[in-house]
Amino acid sequence: MENDILMYIMLFLGQLICASLALAIITSVLLKSRKKGILFLTLYILLNLYSLTILFKFSAIMGSGMLIIYIGLGVLTYFVFKKKFSKGTAF
Repeated sequence: MENDILMYIMLFLGQLICASLALAIITSVLLKSRKKGILFLTLYILLNLYSLTILFKFSAIMGSGMLIIYIGLGVLTYFVFKKKFSKGTAF
């Protein structure tokens, strides 16, 4: 039982770190080149959807947790974009 909880915690933390890094990369790529940024964002979304389908098959709790992480980081990234675009530093 203890190993299962540790595995879930490590999986959530690993996914949180990877998603944060991916969204940081998307932010920098999109600010430099819109086409490359949208391509990278599309690939990221498709991979996340695939990951979520596998996680929901494995465990509904893990899938829900990852979905919350993706939504939270997506909203945070949206506000970062909004802030950078309002300053006029993008494009």
